[in-house]
Amino acid sequence: MPLFERVTIVGVGLIGGSLGMALRARGLAREVVGVARAPETIVTARDRGAIDRGTVDPAFGVGGAELVVLATPPALVVPMARRVLPHLGRDAILTDVASVKAEIVRSVEALAPPGAAAFVGGHPMAGTEGRGIGAAAATLFDRAVYLLTPTERTPRGAVERMSALVRALGAVPVEMEPGEHDQAVARVSHLPYLIAAALMGVAQPGTPAAGAAGPAFLGATRVAGSPVELWAEICRLNRDAILSALGVFREELARFEGALASGTRFDALLETARQARLRLADARPAPGPAAGHTS
Repeated sequence: MPLFERVTIVGVGLIGGSLGMALRARGLAREVVGVARAPETIVTARDRGAIDRGTVDPAFGVGGAELVVLATPPALVVPMARRVLPHLGRDAILTDVASVKAEIVRSVEALAPPGAAAFVGGHPMAGTEGRGIGAAAATLFDRAVYLLTPTERTPRGAVERMSALVRALGAVPVEMEPGEHDQAVARVSHLPYLIAAALMGVAQPGTPAAGAAGPAFLGATRVAGSPVELWAEICRLNRDAILSALGVFREELARFEGALASGTRFDALLETARQARLRLADARPAPGPAAGHTS
C-alpha cells in the first residue's frame, strides 16, 4: 500500500532520481512527479523509471503533492522552498536531502507561516562519485543511514511519516538536531572527502606511487572523483564545523607520527583503531524506529 498518493521530487539527479526509482519500485507512492530545469532531464528520468511525469515548473509540479523532496544543491534549497511553499497544502510535508542542515532548517522554518506545510530536514548518507540521473539507482538507500533533523517546531506526525518512509526505502532513520548533524557529518563525510582529495596530492597520476595504487588507495580516494562544484559548496556552507574536524584529525595524525618516530605505543594505536573500526559496524542502528529520538 502506498505511503503517499503523490510525491514530487525537485531535482531528479543522483539522489532525487534514485529516490524516485526506489519509491516506484517499492510501490511507496501512487504517482511520482519530477521537476527539472531541462526538459531532456525529465525525459531521461521517465525513461529510467524515476518518475511518472515531469515538468520544468516547480509551482505546477508540487500541486497536490503530499510529500515534496527538494533534491537540489544545498545553496538552492532555501530559494526553492520559498518558491514552492505557497503552493503546498497545510497537510503536506516538505523535506530536503542537503548535507548541511543548521542554516537551511533555520531559514526554511522562517519562511513557513503558522499552518503551512511541515518541513522535516533530511539527509541520506548515501551516494556515489557519479552525478545526474544517469548514475541513479533504486538500491542507493539500501541499509543507508538516513538523517532527519526535526526541531521543536516540527510536527511529530510529519517526522513519524518521514521515518516510516525511510524504513520502507530500506534505510535507517536517525534523528539529530540540525547543529549536531553539521558537526557529525563534518567528521564522517566532509572530512573524508578532503582527506581523499589530499591523498591524491601525494600520489599524482603518472608517478610510481600512483602506478602502485591498489584497492586500499583506490577505495580511500573514491570520493575525490565526485563533482567539485557540489563539494566546494558543501565545504563553504559547513566551513566552521569542517575546520574543527580538520583540527581534530591533525591531532590524530600527530599522535601517529609521534608514535611511529619514537617507536612508542605505535602498535597499540593501530590496535585501538582496529578495534574501533570493528565496533563501528556492530554499533550501526538496524532498520526500525528512528534512532536518536526519545519521547
